[in-house]
Amino acid sequence: MLRLCYGVLTVATLAALIGPASAQQPAAPPAATAQSDSAQSAAPTGAYSYFVNLKNGDTVTSPFKVVFGLSPNMGVAPSGVEKPNVGHHHLLIDKTLAPEEMDQPITVDEQHVHFGKGQTETMVTLPPGKHTLQLVLGDWTHIPFKPPVQSEVITVTVKAATAAAKSTKTAMLEESKERHRGHRHHHHH
Repeated sequence: MLRLCYGVLTVATLAALIGPASAQQPAAPPAATAQSDSAQSAAPTGAYSYFVNLKNGDTVTSPFKVVFGLSPNMGVAPSGVEKPNVGHHHLLIDKTLAPEEMDQPITVDEQHVHFGKGQTETMVTLPPGKHTLQLVLGDWTHIPFKPPVQSEVITVTVKAATAAAKSTKTAMLEESKERHRGHRHHHHH
């Protein structure tokens, strides 16, 4: 039953993808191709985003690097670039999009981080503890694609920065103070 539904869906999606492409005349306003029943942009079947350097259950030390991956049938472009099958990444931290948010522009706050310049990696600073991360691709108007192009939700554990790292920093600070003192001392002679 499930397989049947999926097959029907694929055919419908293909028809939807082929339809507008063959009927493209320069005279048609560009919005007409992307607009179906809503303001969502269509994504190619099977498109997804993923975390290149993190997997579910990883332990990281804050700040940590997050590298965004995207399946080869989609491209990354800055927001405002209206092209089929390109979008920009949004990193959801300790949040997931509710079904009613899937056809709305993604919120902008510290839990919905936008990469509107088309960035493919970022540094994330999070308090120690468990956090969930998810990538959702947004189109040129920050609206998730249909079907959504997103990663699985992964949980990472953020470790507190180790004491060792702190002491090195302090030592370096002391050393530069010493140097300054010596320098100033030298000056007085």
